[in-house]
Amino acid sequence: MSLIEQYLSYGDWKHGKPHAPVYRAMWLKQSKLASTLFAIAIIAIVYFVSAKLAFTFIQLDAKAQASVLYPPVGVALAGVMLLERFSWLGVFVGAVLFGRSLDQVTWLTAIVAGLGSTLEVLVAIGLLKRFGFCRSLRRVRDVLILAIFGAVLAPSLNASISTVNGYLSGIIPGTELVGNWIVIWLGDAVSVLVLTPAIVVWGNRSVRIPRSWNALRREVKQALFRQRVLEFLVWVGLIVMFSWMIANSPLAYLPASATGTMATLRGAVSPVLQYSPFLFIVWAALRLGQRGTVICLLIASFISVWGVSQNYHYFGESNNETLLHALFQVQIFVGVMATIALVLAAAIAERHQVESLLRQRIEQDQFLAESTLRIRRSLDVKEVLETTVAEVRAFLNADRVYISVFDQPGFTETVAESVAPQWSPMLGTRSPRPILPDIQRIFAQTPIRVNSDSEKTETNEFLRLYYQMYQVKASLGIPIYQDGRLYGVLNVNQCGAPRQWQSFEVELLERLATQVELALQQGRLYEKVQGFAADLESQVQDRTAELQQRMLELQSLNEVKDTLVHAVTHDLRTPVIGMLMVLKRLQSKAEDTISLSRSTLDRIVDSSNRQLELISSLLEDYSHEPQKVVVSPQPIAFSEMVDRTLSNLAPLLFQNRIELVNEIPDHLPMISADPAQLQRVLDNLITNAIQHNPPQITVTLQAEKVGAEVKCTIADTGVGISPDQCNQLFKKPYLRGSQNHHRTGLGLGLFLCNQIITAHRGQIGVASRLDQGTEVWFSLPIA
Repeated sequence: MSLIEQYLSYGDWKHGKPHAPVYRAMWLKQSKLASTLFAIAIIAIVYFVSAKLAFTFIQLDAKAQASVLYPPVGVALAGVMLLERFSWLGVFVGAVLFGRSLDQVTWLTAIVAGLGSTLEVLVAIGLLKRFGFCRSLRRVRDVLILAIFGAVLAPSLNASISTVNGYLSGIIPGTELVGNWIVIWLGDAVSVLVLTPAIVVWGNRSVRIPRSWNALRREVKQALFRQRVLEFLVWVGLIVMFSWMIANSPLAYLPASATGTMATLRGAVSPVLQYSPFLFIVWAALRLGQRGTVICLLIASFISVWGVSQNYHYFGESNNETLLHALFQVQIFVGVMATIALVLAAAIAERHQVESLLRQRIEQDQFLAESTLRIRRSLDVKEVLETTVAEVRAFLNADRVYISVFDQPGFTETVAESVAPQWSPMLGTRSPRPILPDIQRIFAQTPIRVNSDSEKTETNEFLRLYYQMYQVKASLGIPIYQDGRLYGVLNVNQCGAPRQWQSFEVELLERLATQVELALQQGRLYEKVQGFAADLESQVQDRTAELQQRMLELQSLNEVKDTLVHAVTHDLRTPVIGMLMVLKRLQSKAEDTISLSRSTLDRIVDSSNRQLELISSLLEDYSHEPQKVVVSPQPIAFSEMVDRTLSNLAPLLFQNRIELVNEIPDHLPMISADPAQLQRVLDNLITNAIQHNPPQITVTLQAEKVGAEVKCTIADTGVGISPDQCNQLFKKPYLRGSQNHHRTGLGLGLFLCNQIITAHRGQIGVASRLDQGTEVWFSLPIA
């Protein structure tokens, strides 16, 4: 389903009308038919009424006679040109009805007369379109096309058909065929030259209806104070006053047989009075523009015809001449006057147009130079885009100007915008789907997207939906390319009303888009240079940081070396001191032969074994393949193992004045453990608590059954350790550092404890707070 169909189907579902598209199509067809019928009826009524008024005005009434004053042709031609489609049928209907209303005219004669009038209009429109006629009449070429094809050739066709039709019907005698043909041709030609320009020129003008009485008063006030409007009012006043003076002068009532001074004066003044309207028409053509000229021409023609109908004599006619003869001369004069006025006005318009184009070209070049300077002054891409939309909107006076760019997947996003306050902003909006292929197809058909009226001319469904969403009435789209691919689009929107984009505006945007492309390339190159500089700076910083890290590592290694010597000495000295204390005690005896008890021997052996284990653990940690601890678990009583350990550590506890609190109950279940390895764990944990804290602390031992395990806790009230140290305590032999003399040593015993407990499928952990003490716990399975 297309975007438009989705949009319409959503609206129909929302309002509960599942078949609204069908109803909408039917309504559109009915509305088009109604508008066509209305146009036909309007043209038929105007044709019939204007013909009746003309015949009444020249006192023909219902006589079937050719009239030199026949305005319906000019009105019909203008109406069909503006309404188009089948409006020409109104000409046929109006002509037939008018012909049938005349005396001695049958239906057949009226139908043939209607065909002649219709063919005259259709042939005139066909020829005008064929030769590129423009309804604004701002070119001499257009005036000549209208005069030759619309006022000469086409009326000749109708005059021929009507004359032959009248002759065959017995209405026109054979002696009057040429005169009748000339009268019909002249009446139609003058009507085309006077009425058609007035209607089509003003019919092209868009009329803005004020929304309130205040707005209407403001527009009227502004119109009255415009120079051309005031000059037009002066023109109308002067020609009316001049006509009144002629109508009421003594010369107007002077008999044709009069002699003397008045007759001589009449002969001298008559030519001046006869051609005086021409002076006003030249004034209008030179000063009032195309619209003013056609209105003034219409007024002057009406005054001329009306004056003759009132039997005024400033055209040199005597009282005994017929009105039709006088009107014939007036029509010739009006036709010549209209042709000259239209040509002169078109020539002036062309000159003004050339001057305007030159001014526009100068302004365009100046704007382009200034805008290019401001755009290319910055190397920041975002600033370049924002400057572009602001400059374009200010110059074109548009409602919205924005630039949308495409990303790699084809989505588009509005990155810069300048919009009038009353219209919805689009900045930051992103398309719901990739639309790059759609936009590429659009610009493949036409390099620049120009739309003067989106509601009438837009056929692309995607763009029509977009125009509806953002109230766009007219738009311009200029593609922006980078590296041979479509980078983005510069869009100009007119939201208030349709707008006829001028060629210089399109050319200006195209040239400006080229400058924007160059500025973007510079900006992107600048960004790359900045990126390279940033990368280089980052690399320098990385290398500097790496060197600093290496220096810190070397400094740390020196500290580790110093601490390592101290720590190894500390950890290995502890078992030696214990063994040395036993040996000194034996040495203090006076006997030459000293008997050594089994317990003393066991202590010496245990101390030596502990030294060996610490050295083995250190070597094992720094070897490539550390060996696993092998255990031989068996059921043992945990409380007895604790008592034996405390007995072995009694001298160390006494030396450091440790307060020992043993809260391990005797009724704990048997655990599955290796006695020798468990002895190591208890010995290392208790010794660690003593050696890494100041003297006179309290060490508490607790144990309890937790599920299928026995959990033992050894807590002290010492200095504690930091959280970072807790995390590293059991991972590898931990070098505590020399910042605190109570925290020295490698921590080989703790690392060994972790290996032993893990080999028993148990767990070990630590919890500590600085200056509050440390609590080490481990768990072993029940036997």
